[in-house]
Amino acid sequence: MVRDAERRHLLLLVLLLLIGVFNVLDFAATQDLVVYGEHAEWNPFMRRIVGTPCFSLYKLLAIPLGLLFLWLVRQQMSPKLLGAVAFTCGVYALVLIYTVVVFYLP
Repeated sequence: MVRDAERRHLLLLVLLLLIGVFNVLDFAATQDLVVYGEHAEWNPFMRRIVGTPCFSLYKLLAIPLGLLFLWLVRQQMSPKLLGAVAFTCGVYALVLIYTVVVFYLP
């Protein structure tokens, strides 16, 4: 039983670190393509704050703090939430792959 918890915690750590890295890459791509480029932000929730100091605070402070919070409460997390974190990580990876392929490779 302890081994299963340790494995879940290690997987959670890897997923949270990946999401953190993806977040920084997404921030850089958004700055490059939207703020300094000619593209529009597709995310309707972020559209209003992209290019403002709130965007930097959100992406570079609030998101990492949220990831840290998830790590700190890992003992109380339901194993089912690990699936949601994994799904989020996978979707974020796909979004970044799409961004690289469509905007940076051509």
